[in-house]
Order: sequence, then structure tokens, then C-alpha cells
Amino acid sequence: MSQGLYRDIILEHSRNPRNAGRLEQPTHTGRASNPVCGDELEVTLLLADGRVQAIRVAVRGCVISQAASSLMTLAAEGASPPQLEELAAEFRAALDGKADALSPPLAALAPLLELRQHKSRIGCALLPWVALGRALG
Repeated sequence: MSQGLYRDIILEHSRNPRNAGRLEQPTHTGRASNPVCGDELEVTLLLADGRVQAIRVAVRGCVISQAASSLMTLAAEGASPPQLEELAAEFRAALDGKADALSPPLAALAPLLELRQHKSRIGCALLPWVALGRALG
């Protein structure tokens, strides 16, 4: 995939985020902010039968945090809390350069691996995962 296509995917998810907003009756809520760039977000989710039944993210932030939030919700749907912890750790390791590829549940987040070239933006991509961890924590 070309870098242009990656940018297109990131822009698409920031302009048309999936699962944007807040759930009316979440079972779990987590917030995170990035003081470096001012991004703020809130994850609300509904856990039932040990799995994510619904997830929403309300974002006030940059293109990267908006796209990362949208993509994270797609990976989280239907996952159990232990699976989510594994996915978060895998994504963080990939952004840190400790893995070259992502497993199938995270494949849609591959465009964000371009951020390895822009270390100051990695926090923007990890922010939804931080909020999700706080929601589950």
C-alpha cells in the first residue's frame, strides 16, 4: 500500500468516524487526554456476556486521534476484556517498532504504523487505547 492510500484511510476515518459519540447507558466509561496536543476523548462501552456489545468514542482532537479512535472501535467490537488488553499491547509494540505487522483483528490499524516515522504523534494513536484501558480498569 502506498503512503497516499494510508493517508486516505486515515482521512476517511477522521472525516467519517465509525462508532462516534456516547452510549446512553454504558456499563463502562474511560477518558484520556494528551497534554502535548490537547486531544481529549471518552470511550463508552457496553459489556455483556463477557464481550463488547457496543462501543462509542467522543473525540475532540486531531485527525490522528479521530482516525485511531474510529479504527480502535472496529477492532474492539465483540472482543473480551483480556483480548482487548492483548490487542492494545500488540498495537503499542507495533508503534514502538517491536513488530512489523499486526494480527488480523488489528489489520485495519496498519496505516497508523506510518507514525513510527513521527514519534511525537504516537501518543495521538494510542489515546483511544488508553481510554479503553481506563474504562476496563
